[in-house]
Amino acid sequence: MKMRKLFAGLAAAATLLSGMAIGVAAAQADDAPLLQVNHAQEGHTYTPYKFATFENPGDGSVEVKTVDAWKGAVTTAADVADGSHNGIPTEYKDNPAAYVATFTADQLRVFAKTLAGITPPAGPDGTGLTVAKDQANTSQAVNVNGEGWYLVKDTFTKAGETTVTSGTPAVVATTVNGLSNLRIAADTTTGQGNITTEGQFNAKNANPTDEPLKFARMNDVDVNGKSVKVGDTVDFTVAADVPHAAAGWDAYPFTITDTASKGLQIAAKSAFTVQFGDHTTVDPDLYTITQEGNAQSGTTTTIYFADATTLAGRTIVVSYQGTVTKDALDGLSGSVDNKATITTKDGTSGEGKTVLKTYGFQFTKIGKEGNEAKPLAGAKFVVKNAEGKFLKQAEDGAWSFVSDQNDAKTFTTENDGLVKVAGLAAGTYTVVETQAPTGYAQNFRVTFNVEITDEGLVTFEPDALRQVQPVDNTTANATATVLNVKSVTQLPLTGAAGTVLFTVVALLVGGAGVAVAVKSRRRTY
Repeated sequence: MKMRKLFAGLAAAATLLSGMAIGVAAAQADDAPLLQVNHAQEGHTYTPYKFATFENPGDGSVEVKTVDAWKGAVTTAADVADGSHNGIPTEYKDNPAAYVATFTADQLRVFAKTLAGITPPAGPDGTGLTVAKDQANTSQAVNVNGEGWYLVKDTFTKAGETTVTSGTPAVVATTVNGLSNLRIAADTTTGQGNITTEGQFNAKNANPTDEPLKFARMNDVDVNGKSVKVGDTVDFTVAADVPHAAAGWDAYPFTITDTASKGLQIAAKSAFTVQFGDHTTVDPDLYTITQEGNAQSGTTTTIYFADATTLAGRTIVVSYQGTVTKDALDGLSGSVDNKATITTKDGTSGEGKTVLKTYGFQFTKIGKEGNEAKPLAGAKFVVKNAEGKFLKQAEDGAWSFVSDQNDAKTFTTENDGLVKVAGLAAGTYTVVETQAPTGYAQNFRVTFNVEITDEGLVTFEPDALRQVQPVDNTTANATATVLNVKSVTQLPLTGAAGTVLFTVVALLVGGAGVAVAVKSRRRTY
């Protein structure tokens, strides 16, 4: 049997594949684990299987001896990695792991991949590790039965699933007590570039990257889930963490994809800012920004880092503005959303998302012909907000508020009598009739309030003369009829309106009484 010694100076004594490190050991501190996993993933179980032992350490070397139960599996994997049709050399027949110790880095990579696909011929050698929440993304000891060369299986259950998933295993050597100054040749192509000593490996099968944080603000106030008006400009921010594991790769692509729904006019890519979490600027040479789409169909912006290895563990903050457009509307109301995801070697994260809502209201102008109501054309209105400023509309549908009523949007009824005010934020609005239709009393023009809640519930406040009659009030579908009259006799005769009418009649009667008294006095004199 050939006993292969691994020497400290052999660069080929270590290689890594998909979280695999093959190598010999450095001096082991008393409190250092024999084997540890870096960037341990929450909920993952790492189970060790020893396929070779280390014996007779000394003079910077250690002897490798294949575990009997694993000879067949190691031989099969070594044959594949060697690529020889003649099988492994005769002198290694009884100790195939010693032959593996002679492999180049490329051969070791194939060996590890093949061995990982073979069902372990014996049970675990150690209790391994199941990662708790507070251990996630840290370095944790994997409990093993003594020094040696291990295959470490990684199993986990994906969120929302019940079946156990087997990830890519690791093949890694433990530390060896009594050896010092040993270093291994790291394999940056497989995410282990920061592994320069044995006894450790990077978790290859990472949990999905946490979704990025997404914020929407106006004037530094959070408006996510709240309402805005068409024409409002919103400050959007995406905060995305680059995984710590990125440091172990020779190249680590990292992509932030931001998708805005229709109804948001997103700023040009040149107006985007990309910073770190500490507000310092990210070197523009590290990323590219591409953008496609528009407010009518939606806009996708991609921030792509071809290599984020130097950014490992840092937070990337992307900031830009978006303006709400009339394309957000579906009738009187509507909404826009903005989603962001992260894509890495481990896949695509969940979505960070913001949602903005916009609301509206409508009413119908009516008049009476006999006992029947009919829609009226020609009535004119303006709308004020709670601060007394008037609603103005630009050609593109954007709303703003102005102090001068002459600059306000005038709503004029057509033959259907309908007035629609769409794309508003929640709040209290005052509707002012500035002109009654031809033939109707100008002194009975109507002014009334409409309240829109944050949830989009609309409430029409009846006026004193009860010319405003709500329908389905304080619901998302609330409407109202607004009455114009030709004379006081057409005013409603119930409630406060009836009181007003009787007051008017009483004044008329009182006036007649005064006239009679004056005439009577004149006759007396």
